[in-house]
Amino acid sequence: MDGGGQGRLATLLDDLKAVLEEERRTLLSGMPAKLTVVTQRKLDLADAIEHETQPGAAAADLSQLRALARYNRENSVICGAILRHMTGALDRLRQHDPHRSYREDGSEQSPPSGRLVGAA
Repeated sequence: MDGGGQGRLATLLDDLKAVLEEERRTLLSGMPAKLTVVTQRKLDLADAIEHETQPGAAAADLSQLRALARYNRENSVICGAILRHMTGALDRLRQHDPHRSYREDGSEQSPPSGRLVGAA
């Protein structure tokens, strides 16, 4: 393959580094809505990189790939910590009385708890 393929792959890997850095900032920002966009960009880049690295394609810089893989694993650790935190918060919420929900006719779908706030 010509040098253009190597240049394209290098550009894609640089783009992936930028997306991984953006992913980390997004994870740490606490704005999950942005994460969907970043994740889609990361997946699109992964597809493009896979396309560029078909048999016979120019080889990528191994040290750059290792650094990107490490950064991605570190982001995964952050995701795991967020997931544990969110799971713990949901577990604590489940320990409280479930919320009440109502049917179309106004009847209660879940029975009231024994603790009624403001009951006389």
